[in-house]
Parts: sequence; C-alpha cells; structure tokens
Amino acid sequence: MNEYDPFEIVRLIENARRPDDVFAGTPTDPSARRAARRRHRALLAAVHPDRATILGLSPEVARDAALTLNALYCAWCETVTAASGTGDTTAFVTGAATHVLRERLWVTDQMSAYRTDDPDIRVEIGRIAGVASVVALPTVAAHLAGHGMRAFAPCVVDTAVTDGHPWVAYRVPAGMVCLDEVHASYPAGLDGRDWAWMVRRIVMTLAAAGRPHGNLGVHSVLIHPDEHGVVLTGWTGPATAGDGSPPARDGNAVARLFGVMLGDRCPRQRAFACAAETLDPDTWLHEYDLLLSALYGPRRFRPFTLPRPQPMTA
Repeated sequence: MNEYDPFEIVRLIENARRPDDVFAGTPTDPSARRAARRRHRALLAAVHPDRATILGLSPEVARDAALTLNALYCAWCETVTAASGTGDTTAFVTGAATHVLRERLWVTDQMSAYRTDDPDIRVEIGRIAGVASVVALPTVAAHLAGHGMRAFAPCVVDTAVTDGHPWVAYRVPAGMVCLDEVHASYPAGLDGRDWAWMVRRIVMTLAAAGRPHGNLGVHSVLIHPDEHGVVLTGWTGPATAGDGSPPARDGNAVARLFGVMLGDRCPRQRAFACAAETLDPDTWLHEYDLLLSALYGPRRFRPFTLPRPQPMTA
C-alpha cells in the first residue's frame, strides 16, 4: 500500500477490525510506541477532513475515516498487556483467571470497557496509568452490598493492576441490556411511566452508594426489562474531591439521560430533571415521587418489554 494514497488508507481504516490491523507491536515496547505515533500522524494527515477536497475525498468520508483511525489508535494505546500463549489476542491474567478481551463496548476519557471470551464477563480498564481510584466498582459494589443493594452492582470476579493500569472484571446478570439498546428500541422516547421506574432505581443506587458515579450514561446503565432490575457499571473517580471536599454530583448526567430516553415526550419530567440537577439523591427522589404522583397517580407495576427485532425481508 502507498502510505500516502488517501483512498488506500480509507480502505485500510474501513476494513480494520482490530487496532493491530493498523498498528504493529504493543505499547509496552517503546520502539513500537514511537512507530505507532508516527504512523498515526502520517495516516491522519493523509485523510484529514480539513484537506479532504485537496485529497479528492468527500468531507464525510474523510471525517469518518479520521474518527475511526483515532479510535483504533486509542484502542491500541490501551492494549497494556498480552498474556503468554494468547497469540494475537489481548488478555488480563491473575492467579484466579485469564480474561481475553474481545469487542470494545465503550470508552471515556478515564475508562474503557470490553466484552471478553466469556459472554457473561466484562472488563473495565482505567486509561490513566498509576491512578487506581479510576476503577471504583469493587469499592462501590462492596458498599452497596453492605446496604442491602447488592443487586444494583455487577458481581466483581477479578481486579488487579497491570502495567500501572487498574482494571476490574465483573459478571453481567442474565437478561440485562444497556440503556443504549433500550433507546434504539424506542427512538421516539419511552413512556414516562416506564422511564420512571428505571431512573428511580438509578438514583436510588446513587443515594445508597454515597458517592458520585462519575461516568453515568446510556452505556453504563443496564436494565432487566422483565424484572425491572437496574445495574450500574462504569463507576469511576474518587469518593471525595482532591481537596477533601464532597465531589460533584451526577445531576447533570441524570438530566441528560432524561433527554435521551424520553426524547420530546414528558416535558414536565424533563423540566424537573433540569431544575433538580443540584439536589442530593435523597431529596431528588422525594421531589420526583411527588411529580410522579401528580402526573400518574398511585404507583403500580407496569410491564415493560423490548420489541423483538423484525426479520429482514427482500
């Protein structure tokens, strides 16, 4: 491949399924890091959206290629160790188990989450080497269990620090789906009564945890449609701010969830979420319950289902 042919590079990026389809070696090797950094810069320059017209690419193709390339490079940089004998797979190994990483589920500035070779196990990896508090799930899960809310956090099966990066492996309860999947099934927005049980359990968990989540979003909240269960993953950050003061709350993130999950529906609920961003979780729940009572009357169980995917027709 001509490294400076933008069309060849676009094809390379579009066909890549793993970071090592584009970048060689591992980031623990200094020479591989330097080579990957140079390659990333060269490839990005060849498909940069600002030069799309000059390169002969459409702006949309160039933008998508650049975004995908950056994601592949970030994923390569996060490949912090490879287990002996696993070939081209990446794994985290402790005395208890070996967790082979598969598809990356989501990434933030502090953490990445992956599926593993065990379909029920996921691994979350801190992206900041040397900062163990980035991965807070083990501490939070133990705290919730001590307050009778074990079911609201996944079961931690392994945790360690590898090459300075903290990580945790946990088991996802059967039947759980993330809010992103729920939103995809209801793109126009949920009925306010369905969203009410989900978000109440989210905020109940925040209240019981006694600390902010720090990474609340459609990717980190799992629900069980039939059982009305909620599990929060992706916990990150310290229990207190650096100066010892209480950390920022999750009110803004909760309000964003209202906007995503309700769409244009339920304006009074969405207005409440925006107005209540600064409330502590217990006060938030009290005020929200008053609103729900005014909107829907006495609380009652409401079955919730996700539409089954329709078979494709010719």
